[in-house]
Amino acid sequence: MLQWKGNWKHARWMAGEGDIDLLVDRGAEAQFRNVLEALGFRRADAPVERRLPGIESHFGLDPVTGRLIHLHVYYRLLLGSYWHVMYRLPIEAPLLQSATQGNVFLVPSAEFELLTFVVRMVQRLSPLDVLRPRPPRWLTSIQPELDALLRKADQGRLGEIVAAHIPVLDVAFIETCIAALRPDCSRGARAVLPWRLRRRLRAHARRPTVRQGLLRWARNLAERVGTGRGGSRNKVAHGGTVVAIVGSDGAGKTTCTRELAAWLSQGFAVMTAHLGHPPRSLLTLAVGALLRLGETMGVSAASDEARRRAPGYLAALRALCSARDRHRLYVRARRFAFGGGIALCERYPVALTPEFAGPRLDAFAGPLRRTRLGRWLLAAEASYYRRILSPDLLVVLRIDPEIAVRRKTDEPEEYVRRRGHIVWAADWSATGAHVVDAGGPFDDVLARLKAVIWREL
Repeated sequence: MLQWKGNWKHARWMAGEGDIDLLVDRGAEAQFRNVLEALGFRRADAPVERRLPGIESHFGLDPVTGRLIHLHVYYRLLLGSYWHVMYRLPIEAPLLQSATQGNVFLVPSAEFELLTFVVRMVQRLSPLDVLRPRPPRWLTSIQPELDALLRKADQGRLGEIVAAHIPVLDVAFIETCIAALRPDCSRGARAVLPWRLRRRLRAHARRPTVRQGLLRWARNLAERVGTGRGGSRNKVAHGGTVVAIVGSDGAGKTTCTRELAAWLSQGFAVMTAHLGHPPRSLLTLAVGALLRLGETMGVSAASDEARRRAPGYLAALRALCSARDRHRLYVRARRFAFGGGIALCERYPVALTPEFAGPRLDAFAGPLRRTRLGRWLLAAEASYYRRILSPDLLVVLRIDPEIAVRRKTDEPEEYVRRRGHIVWAADWSATGAHVVDAGGPFDDVLARLKAVIWREL
C-alpha cells in the first residue's frame, strides 16, 4: 500500500481537509479491509453512475478533531474523473515495488510520481482552458509541485520505466507533456495534447456514457439555480441508518442535528427530519383552515385549554392529520435510509415521551368512544403511531431541568421545567438508547454524539 498522489498536499489532508489516495495491492485487499474495520472506518458507495470498479471510498472518525478522514482506495491505477475520459495505467505492481517511506505513508519513486502526475494534468486540460486568454489558475498552481518532481526524478530512470512498463508513452512525449503544462506554452501545442494522449492510451481509456454526461449536466444546472441538495451523495455500503435524537427543550437537539448533518454530509447522503413539525399536507392545511374558521364563528373551541377538556370532532381530525403527516415523514426517512442514506430525526415519537410527539386523542378517549366517529378517530390515530417503528439508533440528550430553564428563555419556565422532568426521570435502560449528558459545553456534547453515531453506523 502507498499514497500514490497528493503527497504535495501533506498539510491539507493531515488537517482532514482533503482525501488520501492510496494504491493497495489486490493480494492484500482482505488484510487491508480488516485493518480499516479495526480502525472504525466505514465504506461509502458512490451513486451508480459514478461507481467505478477498482475504486472505493472509506471514511473514519478522527477522535481528536472530530473530522471525517476520507480514504480514496485504488486497487487499479485509474486516472481522471468519471465525467471525463479516464485512463488505467497497468503499472500497479512496479509502482508498488518502488515505494519508499514518506512523511506518513509509503510513496512511489519520484519517476513514477512524475509520470502519473503528468498524465493526470494533461487529462485535465479542457477546450475552455485552451480558449482562455490566460492560463487557467489550476495550471499556475501546479508549477511548484511539477518543479519539485522534476528536481527529484532521474530522467534516465524515467526512460527505463516508460520503456519497460508503458512504452506507448515514450520519453519524448512525456517531455512534450511537461512543456505543455508550463504557462508559457502555445495554445496550439496545448490544444492537441489531450487528443494525442487519448490516441496513445486508447486501449486503456474509458469514456463517460451519455447518461453520465446528462446527469452531470442536470446536477450542475440544479446547483446553479439553487435547487441542488448539496453535500455528498455517497451511501453507507452496508446500509443506511435512522437516527432519532430526542430530549427536552433546551437540550440542544436542533443545533446538534444541524451540526451532525453538516459533519456527516462530507461523506454520506444525509437528510434531516423534524417529526415534531412535519411538512403539512393539503388535507392538514384544509382542516386547520376550517378549525380557525370555526373558532372565528364560535363553533369550535378557541383555546388550547378548552380543547383539552372536550375537543370537537374538527380538532380531533386535526390531531389525526398531524399523526398522518408524521407518519408520511417517517416513511420518507425510512426509505432514505433503506437506500443507504443517514436520516437524522428530531422529536421522534418515543413511548417514554408521548407528550413531545405522540398520540393526542388518548386524553379524550372517554368521550370519543361514545360515538362511532370518535372511535374511528382514536383507532386511526393509534394506527399511524403504531406503524412508526423504533429507530435504528436512539440518542437521548439528557439535561437537568434547571439548566434547561436557564437555556430556554423563549418559553415559560414551568413549561420547560415540566418537559425537562419527563426526560430526566424516564428510565431509558430498557430502550437501548444512548444517553448523552447535554448539560456540559456544546463542543463536548457534540464530540460525544459523533462518537456514538459513528460507532453505530
